[in-house]
Amino acid sequence: MQNEVDEDIETALVGCYLMDYEAAATEAADFSIDKDMFASPTAKMVFEIMAKMHEQQRPIDPLTVRNQLGNYADPAWTRFLEKAIESSPTTAHTGYYAQLVRQKFETRRLRAMLGAASRKLDDEPADMVQTELMRQLERNDADPAKDGITFSEAAAQAISTFKKAAEGTAGIKTGLAFIDGAGGIQEGELIIISGKAGSCKTTLARQILTHVCSVEKIPAALITLEMSEAQIAAQTLTDQSRTSQRKFMAGVANDEDWARLFAAQADTEGWPLAITSRARTPARLAAYVRKVVRRGAKLIVLDYLQAMQPNPDMLKMNSEAQTTFASNVVRDLAVNLGIRFIVVCTENREGDLRYSDAIRYDAWKWLRMIQPEENNDDNPEFHLDMVKNRFGPVPKSIRRLYRVGNRLLTETEWIEYTKTNKGRKDPCN
Repeated sequence: MQNEVDEDIETALVGCYLMDYEAAATEAADFSIDKDMFASPTAKMVFEIMAKMHEQQRPIDPLTVRNQLGNYADPAWTRFLEKAIESSPTTAHTGYYAQLVRQKFETRRLRAMLGAASRKLDDEPADMVQTELMRQLERNDADPAKDGITFSEAAAQAISTFKKAAEGTAGIKTGLAFIDGAGGIQEGELIIISGKAGSCKTTLARQILTHVCSVEKIPAALITLEMSEAQIAAQTLTDQSRTSQRKFMAGVANDEDWARLFAAQADTEGWPLAITSRARTPARLAAYVRKVVRRGAKLIVLDYLQAMQPNPDMLKMNSEAQTTFASNVVRDLAVNLGIRFIVVCTENREGDLRYSDAIRYDAWKWLRMIQPEENNDDNPEFHLDMVKNRFGPVPKSIRRLYRVGNRLLTETEWIEYTKTNKGRKDPCN
């Protein structure tokens, strides 16, 4: 009975890969699944074939996989593929199935080691058997994380970071002088941008992201939980082209608007930016971040923390526990991968981080965006208050920023803008 259950789990995991190989691979990234983890010869062969097809950049679906089976493509294989698809109605469960397959594989491997050690006890001294068993367990440690480094190695890394800072190459430039003047965003740095609704917190985060991709040409990723990928692109293109998204949506854009939009599309074509709206749980976020980091991403923007959904095993926990867990996942990713994170957070009426403020203790910088009472169309003023700066002084005064379209201008930029655009209406509105 147990073998049948194990086979069903492996079949369901294969079905997830059949439906959407890329999505399933992302969901299962934490478990490093390979063909040798399958006990079922059928599941093992199908998984191996799909992996080869993916390496060759060939389309993967039940029909192409069946054809690839060649002489093996008898009715039994067809029935297996049909069962695999029926067993997995969605790729959303891939991570769960992958975890079970990994656990079953580790169990079988450990039993084999213990069995071999038990048989050796009849002929060899116990201390020799124990020593060999410990060596095998260490070699086959399922945890891919390193055991750490020596202080000397850590010191060398610190000196290297200081040298890069002196050369101006340590951190990523943001286009904001008060951050760039302190070295930019460093490896492993976590920045919070918080605010109430309408405070331009997302505008600031995406302005930094745009600068990183368009000016610095540094690979980055945006995890958006409020808008779809297409909506992000639409807003970005109209912002870059200085056209009106409202006009395009109303169908009244003129030829000049279209020309500028297409020019912006051409200019942004080479941006090294990945976008997803699907990494909605901590598990999916972790898998996606690891994937884009492997592809070269140096900065991750999450918009926004409190919109994340819980993992299936945390549905019964309260919002505070769910948000705290999500913030811990972000912290661990930043530290372990050395990836830079900008996390947008919402605030409650009192100005505290909504649901949980656990992430504030892990952040290197905390920037609060505030919409003052005097804000209006003629004076689109917003205030930026740096609440925390782990490795530098905290300014005693706020910074005034002015919103034009989807961009925030400094006071100097705003004065220059008002001089050259006096009496003109913002084309983005």
